[in-house]
Order: sequence, then C-alpha cells, then structure tokens
Amino acid sequence: MKNRKEEIAAVAAELFARTGFRGTGMTEIAQRVGITEPGLLYHFRNKEGLLRAVIEWRDGRSLDFTREAAALGGLGTIREMPAFARRNREERGLTKLFAVLVAENLEPGAPAHEYFRERYRAMRALVTGALRTGQERGEIRADLDPEGKAAEIIATLDGLATQWLLDPEQVDLVERIEAYAQSLEHDLPR
Repeated sequence: MKNRKEEIAAVAAELFARTGFRGTGMTEIAQRVGITEPGLLYHFRNKEGLLRAVIEWRDGRSLDFTREAAALGGLGTIREMPAFARRNREERGLTKLFAVLVAENLEPGAPAHEYFRERYRAMRALVTGALRTGQERGEIRADLDPEGKAAEIIATLDGLATQWLLDPEQVDLVERIEAYAQSLEHDLPR
C-alpha cells in the first residue's frame, strides 16, 4: 500500500473496529480521510476491497509474529505467548478490529469468511507444527494430540482477548496468558 492507501486503511480499520464492517459506510470513511467517495473508490474499487486491505494491513504483522514464535518450536513457542498478549494489549484497537471482523464473517458468503477460515487453518498448522517439533525434541509428551491442542491454544488466546476487550478491569490479558503459558509448560512435558 502507498501512503494514501495506508491512511484510508487506517481510518477504515478504526471505524470497522468501532461500528463493524456492515455498520460503516464508504461515505463516512471518505469524509474522515478528507476525500470524496469517488476519490475513495479510486483507491479501493469497493468496500470489500477496502476490507481486504484492512485485514492484510492488520494481519500481516500478526502472522509474521506467529510464524516467528512457531519457528522456535516446542516450549519456546509456548514461552512466546505472553509477548503476543503484550502486543495485543498495546494495539487494543487492532485487537478489537480483528475480533469484530471475525464475528462479522462467521457465515459462509460473508465478505471475509474464506479469508478467516484459511487464516485459522494456517494458525492451527503453525501451532501444530511447533508442538510436533517439541515432541520430536522430547520436550512435549508423545501422547499429546498436537492438532487438538493447537485448536485449544488458539481458542484460549482468542477467548481471553475477547474477555479482556469486554471487561479490561476484570481480565488482565497479559496476566491470564502468562498463567496459561505456565500451565502448558507444566502439563505438556513428558
């Protein structure tokens, strides 16, 4: 993305996080950026194209971080979970955006349904691979089902992020994920 496109994507991300994809109009985005709606359509053919750009902008960094953590393999990946939580806490708006967009795209046929389905498949594959690496190194029990545990880990991280977004005074995201990572470090080894 070039500068103007990045500016548009950033404004759209903020509005999508606040009012959802469906609740945000192209006119509102254009007004916030200070351009006309035709000017907005010059950069992004339609709202779905803008949504894809926003997702790629937000998700590119997240997937890079996940790949780096997964590359450590085994318990090294587990130990990186609190860093992931700290980053999500620092980027609360982006974390909220992701939660809103996932919720809006659960149904087949939704604009980003396929994207999120494939994203979660990729995430599960990365975490599964990290757990298998840990099994091969002898760090993680051989009887562990890596696919099932990967789905559980991702669900727990997402669930804790959702609870934190809803009730940050009661749910400390980093503290909860640190505790979860410690429980995994205790439960996963032989």
